[in-house]
Amino acid sequence: MRNLVVRTRPRTFVTPWTLDSMHRQLENWMDRAFSVSNGEDLERRLTLTPRMDIAETAKGYELTADLPGLQDKDVDISVSNDVLTITGERSYEQESDGRNVHLSERGFGTFKRSFSLPDDVDQEQIQARLKNGVLAILLPKTEEVEPPSRQIKVKTS
Repeated sequence: MRNLVVRTRPRTFVTPWTLDSMHRQLENWMDRAFSVSNGEDLERRLTLTPRMDIAETAKGYELTADLPGLQDKDVDISVSNDVLTITGERSYEQESDGRNVHLSERGFGTFKRSFSLPDDVDQEQIQARLKNGVLAILLPKTEEVEPPSRQIKVKTS
């Protein structure tokens, strides 16, 4: 029969200083995990990743992205090697009106999203428009050209 061994850990005392230290460490972890700027360090940025939807219609594909606060000059769209790339930048709006910022969660900085295009996209006809902070990119499909078919006569032997 096995002997039962009970191990106990030494007691640790929680003091206000250890709680404060734990709280600061937790805040640092959360800040690093979400890269949220608390207003003290302007170099820290919230990562911008625009929310996007992609839908297919009979005529093509529609890509929609939420880009609140951006204007057409802030967004660049390019196509290279069958890859559509959307880049943009939102500048940090620092106002010098004597306000003391306590929390700043609105993201700023640059973003880049890339998508591989399907073979049936007519890359010469891609169109984009930005209205009310919503970017809409229309990716029309090429007209399907069916290869010529011919009838094969089956011979009997």
